[in-house]
Amino acid sequence: MDKTIKYDAVKIEENKNIFCEEELVCEYPLNIYVNQKKMATLLCTPDKLKELAFGFLRTEQIIHEKEDIQSIELDKVKGYIKIQLKNDISIKSFQSKKLNMQNNDNNCINDFLDSINCESVTSDIKLKQNKVYEFMKKNLTYSDIFKKTGGVHCVALCDKEGVLIINEDVARHNAVDKVIGDAFLNDIYLKDKIIVLSGRVSLEMILKSAKMQIPIIISKSAPTNLSVKLAKKLGITLVGFVRGEKMNIYANESRII
Repeated sequence: MDKTIKYDAVKIEENKNIFCEEELVCEYPLNIYVNQKKMATLLCTPDKLKELAFGFLRTEQIIHEKEDIQSIELDKVKGYIKIQLKNDISIKSFQSKKLNMQNNDNNCINDFLDSINCESVTSDIKLKQNKVYEFMKKNLTYSDIFKKTGGVHCVALCDKEGVLIINEDVARHNAVDKVIGDAFLNDIYLKDKIIVLSGRVSLEMILKSAKMQIPIIISKSAPTNLSVKLAKKLGITLVGFVRGEKMNIYANESRII
């Protein structure tokens, strides 16, 4: 299945109209069914669809190990993946969206963060500064689709020495799920690993990583204020604005040496 497609466009340069052909990244709806029930439709780049589905189910804490899975049916033409689990599941809403506010007083941000049910991340991993720059360079130069279209995010999974997995997607959350699903299918232990992002770090990115007990997140871009607060709360090292040999460490800096 193609990940890019060419479209006619009008380019304006120096007040001149130029008719040209531009390459665009494809956006594809993947419908995920679990035990015959539709769970979600993810708008994604049409590759690593199985990894995306399993990463999504892992970060939603619906599956925990391969033995949970009874069967898989993926139909790329019809746009669905059907996953049958050995056990029944009861889900009222996505786990990542269960961030309910009870109060509207002056402590609303703290109440909001306290409503997030997730274990803190504990890890003794230490990462050298030069590895931060090395991993980011590899992540940012990986994607041919980005070079052609500028339309995807890249996410890498690394250990202390090198890059293990890189995946790309039109949505940065999907790219994270693809990496987590890839690790799940290949039995890669995550509690001493590093996530490297090409895009902004939102609270949900921190939450996905925390649920997998990933201790370090590195981004080319900026974090939000809530992502920093949650990273501090959950013990995740958060690094942003990695450009060349510069970085900002926003939370739990002791892991960067």
